Amino acid sequence: MPNPLVQPLRSDDPDRVGPFVLLGRLGGGGMGTVFLARSAGGRVVALKTVHEHLAREPEFRMRFRLEAEAARTIGTLHGATVVDADTQTVVPWLATEYVLGPSLTEAVRAYGPLSEPAVRALGARLAVALAGIHGTGLVHRDLKPSNVLVTTDGPRIIDFGIARALGARRLTRSGQSVGTPAYMSPEQAGGRDHEPPGDVFALGGVLVFAATGRGPFHGEQAADVLYRIRYGDPELSAVPEELLPVLTRCLARAPEDRPSPEELAEMWGGGEDDSGEPGGFASLLPDPLLADIGRRAADPWELRPPRRSPRPWPPPPAALPGDEPGGPSRRRLLLAGGGGLLALGAGGGVWAAVRSGDRERPRSAKPSRAPGMAPAPLWTYRGEAEATVVAVSDGVLLVAVGDEEEQRSVIGLDAGTGAVRWRQREHVALAPAGAGLVARTQREYPLDNTLLSLSPHTGELRSFRGALGKLTVQDNDLLAVDEGAVYLNGQVKGRNRAITAYATGSGTRRWVTQSPAPDPAIAALVAGALLVCGTVHDAVAFGRDDGTVRWRRSIDDSLGSIDRIHPRSVADGRLHIGGNAVHTLDLATGKVLWRFGTGPNPYNGGQTYFGRPAVHDGVVYATALVGHTVETQSNNVIALRASDGKLLWQYSLHTMAKTSPPMSFHDGVLFHDTGKVPQPLLAVDLRTHRPPWTFRSGLPDDHRPALDMNEGRTALVLADGRLHVSCGTAVITVPATR
Repeated sequence: MPNPLVQPLRSDDPDRVGPFVLLGRLGGGGMGTVFLARSAGGRVVALKTVHEHLAREPEFRMRFRLEAEAARTIGTLHGATVVDADTQTVVPWLATEYVLGPSLTEAVRAYGPLSEPAVRALGARLAVALAGIHGTGLVHRDLKPSNVLVTTDGPRIIDFGIARALGARRLTRSGQSVGTPAYMSPEQAGGRDHEPPGDVFALGGVLVFAATGRGPFHGEQAADVLYRIRYGDPELSAVPEELLPVLTRCLARAPEDRPSPEELAEMWGGGEDDSGEPGGFASLLPDPLLADIGRRAADPWELRPPRRSPRPWPPPPAALPGDEPGGPSRRRLLLAGGGGLLALGAGGGVWAAVRSGDRERPRSAKPSRAPGMAPAPLWTYRGEAEATVVAVSDGVLLVAVGDEEEQRSVIGLDAGTGAVRWRQREHVALAPAGAGLVARTQREYPLDNTLLSLSPHTGELRSFRGALGKLTVQDNDLLAVDEGAVYLNGQVKGRNRAITAYATGSGTRRWVTQSPAPDPAIAALVAGALLVCGTVHDAVAFGRDDGTVRWRRSIDDSLGSIDRIHPRSVADGRLHIGGNAVHTLDLATGKVLWRFGTGPNPYNGGQTYFGRPAVHDGVVYATALVGHTVETQSNNVIALRASDGKLLWQYSLHTMAKTSPPMSFHDGVLFHDTGKVPQPLLAVDLRTHRPPWTFRSGLPDDHRPALDMNEGRTALVLADGRLHVSCGTAVITVPATR
């Protein structure tokens, strides 16, 4: 029997989106389409896509990203759990659990208004849900009967497409109304800010509809409805008398006269089951509605939705022998519907519970990786303390661990398997420029200036020889390491801002020189015969053999980013530096060859900060932080021709990402550390200039503070065709593939 709730796929619909096979259409409109879909493991989801022409609009794409973030925030208690999402692909999509219940609109139109106890219970639970939503810093802004799903364990609120963080920037013009006219608040109808009391007003309208089958404000045209909301009184003549006092307060014209969600929940029982029957909320629903919910629990597994034009289709799971004929009993409907959300969350257990009893579930064949699907992790390490991947040396991934900056240490993981090779018990800090092989003890830091060599095989710490092993450099910072020397920045015999070179084999001091820059050297790189150092405003080149200054270049950069030079910023005798512009210097002379981002036609109006550039195959890649306020800032990936700085292409992330780590490259794909624990890795195909896939860690952001606010809680190391990503306390390794 065909499912009337699921429409056939159209001839131009894709077979799959991301990792999900499409089963049919649940609905659609001017914004996008909602599909019923199934994962490789059998989980049924509602998958929402955006029309491609709308996805090209930055504002609409940002709104869809905010919807996904809002839905994730609400979680399983009050909405539909987000299963997966990709808001950066060409056609953004959002997959949520397939909630087993009709919308309140469908339920009331099909089975009539709810009873007074059912409306009271519905209102209490929705009030609790709104309190939870507002507690996360969000307002819904479009609460209406079609956005409330009725399940046997209570209502669920969906569709956060125009939700907004409290105090966040409006995505609409001043005076423009957003929402559904019949359920707007007076302030929303007037184009003013919609705050939590506006959601309470909308809730009052939803409950009037649940009790009467009609909303509180009627009119033939939207303008008529909006006028009555702003200046008229609600139509409540058909509302049961017991509900009138509370609903009248909810629909008060002045926001301050409306109850808070917490007050409303308390008035109607706090959202707890008070029906006195084993079925709880379900016992208050009419039998036909319960039967509808029960059918929805089983129907997705019986789908054979045809296309309007025949196309190959994967067969649905086969029916098991011994299935019961006829419809399930009321008790089984209650059990199936009440546990449906949890069971689907476990991967399709509703079908197993309703259809197969205690039989073993069918096993899914392991699918090949579908286009758009991220590569599966090779291994995952889960620790208890913050982890930061640093480098790979001789097959060992070196990871800094610890929740306190002064009490961190190091562990060595097998780069191929993730097994722990060793743990260093001493509190040591890995020098950022030391490729994971140079550490400094932290027992008495900064008084103890001992630099130590770290063995990647055993984790053993050894002192350097000679003068390097008995440093007289105070407050030393390791600037760079090459095949025969280490370069330190600090104070030597009273000299401030001195740079010193030591031979690593003997520990002999090669040279010491006073830095000519007004600020100390912060970072450095070795390029040919030069040691190039970055300060706050200058780039200075020293001879590696004698420490003499070869050239010095001052860069007008109010943000001070010359310290952000990196070895991946050097190629073909040129050094590329980020900041208020991308500057390219001739390494031999220090001459500025070209600038990008400033001049007569500045990039983004000149209001841009460029991160550390990386050079690959004659192209300079960098992140560009655009936006004039914190609320509107986001990052673009830009590609510049290395020879002259011409902009070749750009890709907008529509979100904030880290600017400090330079990008990495492998097999024609750009990889970038985003700084976000749930989605730490960005991949961009260098041929299509679009992400070939989006990787999600599967780890929630627990909002623990980062040890370094500039670097965040993620880090990326690319080595031997593997991407090693640290996300909070975990390390995940995936293949670096297209």
